[in-house]
Amino acid sequence: MVKETINRQILSDHLHRVLLALAGILLLFAILAQPDLSLLRGFWAIQVSETGLITDPMVTGGVGAALLNAAVVLFLCTMLIRWMKLPFTGAAFACLFLMGGFSLLGKNLLNIAPIVVGGWLHALYKRESFAKYVYLTLYGTCLAPMVSFLLVRVRPGVRWLSMAACGLVIGFLLPAIARFTNRIHQGYNLYNVGFAAGILGLGIASVLKGTGVDFDSGISWSRGGHGLLCVMVPLILLGLLGAGIAMGCRSWGAYKHILHHSGRAVADFIILDGPGPTLVNMALVGGIGFAYLLALYPYGVRLNGPLVCCIFAMTGFGAFGKHPKNVLPVMAGAVLAALLLVAVPITSPGVLLATLLCTCLAPIAGQFGWGWGMVAGFIHMTIVQNTSILHGGMNLYNNGFAAGLVCILLIPIIKSMSPEPMED
Repeated sequence: MVKETINRQILSDHLHRVLLALAGILLLFAILAQPDLSLLRGFWAIQVSETGLITDPMVTGGVGAALLNAAVVLFLCTMLIRWMKLPFTGAAFACLFLMGGFSLLGKNLLNIAPIVVGGWLHALYKRESFAKYVYLTLYGTCLAPMVSFLLVRVRPGVRWLSMAACGLVIGFLLPAIARFTNRIHQGYNLYNVGFAAGILGLGIASVLKGTGVDFDSGISWSRGGHGLLCVMVPLILLGLLGAGIAMGCRSWGAYKHILHHSGRAVADFIILDGPGPTLVNMALVGGIGFAYLLALYPYGVRLNGPLVCCIFAMTGFGAFGKHPKNVLPVMAGAVLAALLLVAVPITSPGVLLATLLCTCLAPIAGQFGWGWGMVAGFIHMTIVQNTSILHGGMNLYNNGFAAGLVCILLIPIIKSMSPEPMED
């Protein structure tokens, strides 16, 4: 028993180093992109700027400043997990990759801090360890744009108090809502907190709209960092692949069992299949997203903060439910919907994000087959075009919100028309 505990600790230490290495790569490319004081000026500009559903910090502060923001957020969140003495499992990787990724799409140190404190207050109120709520709290920072919105829009005398109060309320309430919404979609939506945040964001935004507040934040979308990001992203994916091989996944036989899981939550691949196959799977899933974007290069698609965020999200959940077999059908359905129904180009920002992030519905394809996976992706693409208006664009996990609605609509239909699905 003692030897097993020691081995688990050694394994957790190795995985901790993988995350620190990722933060180090982000920092290195930040310095390469902006090797002067503009890096720090841009970093501060990102902290105090208004953010929204599609806000590229590379426009606000520069490519390097955005990567620095991601590196710092990822590092501090990784150390928080370490401080909580939690093991670095698939749940940790999914959460931390989302934290790093969405720091390229709306999150920053200033707007996530009060939400984290609110989550800690929730644990204090429940007289439980914050370790029990830390993942829900970090996921809950998807409502960080609402904090930044108040910082920028409220008059100077009370703006800091307003943003702090809003963040504390979000962090305090969201864990309870997220635990309830998980029962609604029954684990078929991997971005559960996005669904919960959409509901809470709808409530808060409705109250603010009733007082005359207008959520009119525009889209910012950069194109200048494509070359650098096309070096950084493959380096990260190859690093994960190499780490997975080094940790024992050296054959198809060692990897293929992951493909047998439906991905329905909770599907922690590090616990189920070990770190080696999981890291290889993360590289493959992230590679699918990267390859899709490269395929659209002739049509004007260039990597930027939001698109790298989507690649990070896919990669992270390659440790917690996603694998090539269950993400491809959902993406195919979303692409089909974009080509046939959506009145915007397939290369438009919202459609690109939805095509990659709709993979949160991968468990539907994994459990009910590729046909239903395509249906889920198709419906998701149509619904997600109309959900951001409900929360004023303040929920960064808008695709998670839309996916929850897809599950409410689709899962009862599937179960009424299909035989009992095969479990993991």
